[in-house]
Amino acid sequence: MPVDDRRTFEIDGTTYAVRIPKVQDIKEANELRSRTFNEALSRGDLLRDQLESELRKRSLWNDNREMEYQTLRREVLDGEYRLEKGGCKLSSARHTALEMAEKREKMVELLSSRTDLDSNTCEGKADAARFNFLFSCCLVYDEDDEPYFPNKLDDYLESQDDPVAVKGATEYYYLISGADDLDSNLPENVFLKKFKFVDENNRLVDSDGRLIDGEGQHIDEEGYYIKWDKSGNSIQVDANGRKVTDDGKFDVKSSPFLDDDGNPIDTSQYEEEKPKPKKRKPRKKKVVVEETEAEAEEADAVAETEEVEAEADAEEVEAS
Repeated sequence: MPVDDRRTFEIDGTTYAVRIPKVQDIKEANELRSRTFNEALSRGDLLRDQLESELRKRSLWNDNREMEYQTLRREVLDGEYRLEKGGCKLSSARHTALEMAEKREKMVELLSSRTDLDSNTCEGKADAARFNFLFSCCLVYDEDDEPYFPNKLDDYLESQDDPVAVKGATEYYYLISGADDLDSNLPENVFLKKFKFVDENNRLVDSDGRLIDGEGQHIDEEGYYIKWDKSGNSIQVDANGRKVTDDGKFDVKSSPFLDDDGNPIDTSQYEEEKPKPKKRKPRKKKVVVEETEAEAEEADAVAETEEVEAEADAEEVEAS
């Protein structure tokens, strides 16, 4: 199979691949798309033709957003023209390229509400079902081409958070759309890579190939600020270049504060006193009074006498 017909990636030491779908896969995926579309339509879901009016109804799009989007689009085109024409300082051209990248990101952000709503249209749901089915068929183990999801879509829907599935879906999207090639071929990225302002992953670097942010400050792979010394070692710093520890605290030796005469202040008087634990009151012991045998007999005799007297009174009442 040609290299362009598959993409490989590795997770935890195992190599996986996504391949181009087979004819039978595409046939089944198209049938699923049709069913999904008809089901969504019968439920009354939105069609793409209704998207514009629905966005405006929900205040997700308006004339101001449209104007902002078109302005950014024109500015990006102007940047492409300047990069193509040349004749300016390389540093100025670099600034133009970085601005173009920022403006493209803003354009994507502006369209995010449209994209989110589109995924809920009849066509959006049908396209998603087709993509998921094809991906579930095309994710395989690179070693023997055995399917990662033996039961195809059913298995994938139960394991969408699986790291292999997450990475594989991205690789499959790149495989069938060539999106990563599109990004690499954007005029600003072509310029930045040509003059080595970015690395192979389109991350900004300095003249020595070390990672930097948009302001030119050095960062590590996780995006934390760092500072390089002459020996080629780096330390973690804050945005102002001050050394910090791994937990983000300043790596400095603390000194006592001084009074107006320059003498160290005794801070013990400012320390909060810890509340003393409350003394627990001793519990009172319950006194249980036990009846003696004689007292019990006396109580029984009194009760018996009272019972006899009550019966005598009752007989006297009946006789009268």
